[in-house]
Amino acid sequence: MKRFDEKTQLRLAWLLLGLLMLLYTVDISYQAVLRYDTFKATAFDLGNMDQVFWNTLHGRFFQFTNQSIDWYGPPTRLAIHFEPIIIPLSLLYLIRSDPRTLLIFQTLVLVTGALPVFLLTRKYIPRWPLLAAMMAGAYLSMPALMGLNMFDFHPVSLATPLLLFAFLALANRRYGWCVVACIVASACKEDIPFAVAMFGLLAIWRYKAPRLGSALFVMGLVWGLLAFLVIIPHFYPGAQHNNFWYRYEVLGSTPALAIVNLLVHPWLIFTTFITIDRVYYLAGLFRNSGFLALLAPEWLVPALPSLAVNLLSIDPLLYSGVYHYNAAVIPCVMLAAIHGTQRAIVIWQRWRGEVADLIPVVEQQSPIAENRWQGTIHILRPQAILRSNPSSVLALAHSSMQTMLTSPRFAHVTTSLRMRWSSIERFSERQWQLFSARIEPLAKAVPLTRLQYFVYSWMIVLSILNYILMIPQLNAFWADHLPGSREQQMQQLLDMIPPTASVSASANLNPHLSERLYVTVFPALTIANPTTHDLMTVQYVIVDLYALFPEDRVSTTKVLNQLIQSGQFSIVARANGVELLKRHGP
Repeated sequence: MKRFDEKTQLRLAWLLLGLLMLLYTVDISYQAVLRYDTFKATAFDLGNMDQVFWNTLHGRFFQFTNQSIDWYGPPTRLAIHFEPIIIPLSLLYLIRSDPRTLLIFQTLVLVTGALPVFLLTRKYIPRWPLLAAMMAGAYLSMPALMGLNMFDFHPVSLATPLLLFAFLALANRRYGWCVVACIVASACKEDIPFAVAMFGLLAIWRYKAPRLGSALFVMGLVWGLLAFLVIIPHFYPGAQHNNFWYRYEVLGSTPALAIVNLLVHPWLIFTTFITIDRVYYLAGLFRNSGFLALLAPEWLVPALPSLAVNLLSIDPLLYSGVYHYNAAVIPCVMLAAIHGTQRAIVIWQRWRGEVADLIPVVEQQSPIAENRWQGTIHILRPQAILRSNPSSVLALAHSSMQTMLTSPRFAHVTTSLRMRWSSIERFSERQWQLFSARIEPLAKAVPLTRLQYFVYSWMIVLSILNYILMIPQLNAFWADHLPGSREQQMQQLLDMIPPTASVSASANLNPHLSERLYVTVFPALTIANPTTHDLMTVQYVIVDLYALFPEDRVSTTKVLNQLIQSGQFSIVARANGVELLKRHGP
């Protein structure tokens, strides 16, 4: 028996998976808590979420007053996002009511995503056991995942492993668990249901599950539209449009105008949004898995809504690659990487003249499995899907579309499109044949046993390279020192503020004071009463001047001096650049 046979490799793969998950959990939990303890966590969004969870646990569902700087509105989280998962998650505060509870829980949930990545790789590429551990490592070392984990707490981060478990359940035909995972993922944020809807299309197309796919598509679409068009506007009456539309106003002042502008001026996509930094963002997403996801782009379909939201934004944070905006993208990248690797192995075997033995179940059931790589990447036409379920609503829509396209008015257009598509297919087939002829000698000289170690090395090198390239973005999250005397003095000032007092705190101090009824972010000095909506002036102000940019420090000091000179506030204490003020009177 070989010393390093498949059985031995499988044992080693499971060992590596456990070790990677343990290392990630310990290190990232420690780093996230250290970031909080050294006052690098911020009001946006850890302070916000802490107050929402604390209020929800005490029966004031979704209530928070911790808003200022870049957002004003009613004192309820439902006016910004629809995240019903907050209600059951608030029970975590029965264990310990502390922001660090959220940070550690977030890490524990995200690390579980490595398990479905591992199992999916084992399912589709069973002959390469170590690849499963490599894919899990690629997932855990993604800068996008680290940034998602380190940047405070967001309920949407929980959707990342949930979608991966949904993929795993669907691959194993566990439809009930798939639906459960999709429902819980949708409850994490209002845009996740659109990813679920696209996941439903993927289930119809690739998994031949029309009933499940149709149900997921309808559920996701209805859920998302209700959240955006009904629930959020209901809790933010008077708002003209989505509160975050400022990120897309270059397309139009409203979503409707944006759609019209894109239809009338489609070149806006190319002249405005195809930029070096956006291409760099996409490269960062695919680099960790060796760009293998690009070999199976159809598996990225559920990520399209999130990618559109990120790439069409004028806010660079959305396409920086290290914030929580990639929660629905990460699982799709990993799924595409797994299928891309499997596809590369099949091609390599055929170049070598061997029988491909890694075709997954979903492709074996497909009527086009035999000619998938005979020149072009086949795109399954809608007709094939609709014929498998002629009684569905999709079939009716298809019938209407066929009637329209076969009318004399559109006959010329459809004929022209078919001719162009046939021309593209013939051209791509010729190019593929030329490429195959050139690469076949190399493939015959490199057996699969040697190819797998090249793939492992390729993924490891690119994962390390990706981390190095993303260090500037990730450095914003890592704590650069251990808590010391300054942190102790800051905590002493925070302890001087009564737990029932209303406070305006600078962004880095805010999460340490957010478990109270009334807290806001400096320079705001008034808070809306959640019941009467009357404005009240805060009782305490605490600001860390050293945490501000130098250009902001002078203006902030001026504001504090004005509050003192006006007689409205007086200095209670100061230490190491931290100023604590108290308002005179009740």
